[in-house]
Formats: sequence, C-alpha cells, structure tokens
Amino acid sequence: MPGELVPIGRRPTLVASFAGPGAAARFADWRAGTSVANVPPDALRIEYTGQGAARIIRVRVDEPYAAGLTGPNEAGAADGLPPAS
Repeated sequence: MPGELVPIGRRPTLVASFAGPGAAARFADWRAGTSVANVPPDALRIEYTGQGAARIIRVRVDEPYAAGLTGPNEAGAADGLPPAS
C-alpha cells in the first residue's frame, strides 16, 4: 500500500487538552500561565475539534520543546498510552 513504512518522525508530544464548555477560556488561561510562548510556532500544534459542549482543544509540542510544559488532560487523549520517553 502506498505510504506504508514511510518514516514520518515522532508525533509531537501531547502536553495539554481541554474539553467541554469553557474549553477555550481554560486553554487561554493555561496558555497565559505557561512558557508555551517560548515554543517556536513551527514546533507548536493546536488542534480544535467539535463545537459547544463537544469542543476539544489539544496542544502538541515537538519533543525538544516539550520539557516542562504540562497541563490538564481533560479530553483523555493520552489515556492508556505509556508516558513519552
């Protein structure tokens, strides 16, 4: 199958997720209180899905910049996965 076994590198580390009503406000508060502003824009991925009560915001950061960045995991996006090494 085309694309099989093509090296794509490591997936960015999930450092925080916000879910449900008020997710955008909680994300904004978290962002203001962390050093995420020091992460280069090309190393930062912010994913928005759903709307209203189903809103989910996930914050992923390339591994070299993820150290020290932690936040809530309201969306359970990393449940059942081993910690990043």
